[in-house]
Amino acid sequence: MLMKVLKRLAQGDRYSNKIMARELGVDEGMVEQMLMQLERKGYIEKEDMVSCSGSCDCGNATKKSGCCSSKSDIIIWKITTKGNEAILKMAK
Repeated sequence: MLMKVLKRLAQGDRYSNKIMARELGVDEGMVEQMLMQLERKGYIEKEDMVSCSGSCDCGNATKKSGCCSSKSDIIIWKITTKGNEAILKMAK
């Protein structure tokens, strides 16, 4: 199941844990646990971003640090070299 999650992340499409849970037939908590396992194993790494809604006129749609109270946290998962190698092995 972990490799299914890794393969799904490798597709590069946007998704939510809710959507992935539905696709895999599990609950959202299980998806979160699998993502953490993939991170611990070194297959993926997390890049935290903060997205500004633009209501504060900061002039920047995506910022590393918050600029206003109307921001939402976004997590971007990046596949590591180890993760890409695992995906290639699955394809064989």
